[in-house]
Amino acid sequence: MNVLASANAIDKSVQSYFLKESTPELQLKNYFNFRTTTDYYDKDAGVSGLSEASFTAENATIKKDVPIETYKKVYTQEQIDIEAPFTYLDWKFAIKKRDVTNIVKSINNSLNRKKEKLAAERLVNGFSATYSHYDLLSGNRTITITGGDSLEAFTTAHTREDGGTNMNNVVYDGTTYSLPFDYAGYKAAIRTASLFVDPRGNPMPANLDTLVCKKGSSVAFKAKEILKAIKDGKIPESNDNDGTGAPAFKIIELDYLTSDAYWYMFDSSMKNDMYGFQFVESEANNVDPVHVNPYTRGLSWFGHALCALGHNDAARSWVASAGDSVTT
Repeated sequence: MNVLASANAIDKSVQSYFLKESTPELQLKNYFNFRTTTDYYDKDAGVSGLSEASFTAENATIKKDVPIETYKKVYTQEQIDIEAPFTYLDWKFAIKKRDVTNIVKSINNSLNRKKEKLAAERLVNGFSATYSHYDLLSGNRTITITGGDSLEAFTTAHTREDGGTNMNNVVYDGTTYSLPFDYAGYKAAIRTASLFVDPRGNPMPANLDTLVCKKGSSVAFKAKEILKAIKDGKIPESNDNDGTGAPAFKIIELDYLTSDAYWYMFDSSMKNDMYGFQFVESEANNVDPVHVNPYTRGLSWFGHALCALGHNDAARSWVASAGDSVTT
């Protein structure tokens, strides 16, 4: 940034000069499992229990069982950087003189905005294996977002480790996929999660207790209306005198979701290292010491973070709907 680019800052007739930028609401830790690492690669896998029980005939040899390994997911650290450069004259007569000096906060805001956007994009594009991420400085970048089973986060075709029937985590009422969010859609989400199974095909239902949607969206308002009725013991969207059969839930509204109709639910007890979306961080936000160019006296502030995003076994803890009664 040079003097020409900050003409208003050196203009004495301008009484007030402010730093205007968004300070993101840090939400990713509410729906991503957050963990740290000291390695470039971080991998997780597992095993489907030690054995399955079986009948044994009198005095016969006990049958032995071999565990099945679950899918492995690799999280590779990536570097996020920011530089804020100023000429010496611009710093002396514009930025410093105007006391626009909270550069550390600005750098942290920029890094956090990037993280929040990357996290929300995992949901927005969760019905696909890849998506195009737009970077203001670098243009479009294709990002692969498959899980340990090499499939997208939300699909009707999650493969089972033992080769059994595929699992589905797209909201489904037995007839229609991706129902809009209403009371019927909420009940369909519960039904979908009740059919989850473990790697051997044993019932492993998820208890959906958290809804994720876009802030200020039609889903967000509908969810609050439904939640109020549930808490009052009433059937939402009905004049019947029967009591509600669905439990209350928490609501997370995200700034960086881009679809009004998309909605997601997950079991918060499974927001851990084993299931769902993962944010693996090896370096939190860092603001480096100011760098002074000895040849020009130009000043540069740098910031960076090292992290990886991904998911493993979201098929057993999350459901999703595009709200269009079509998407699978």
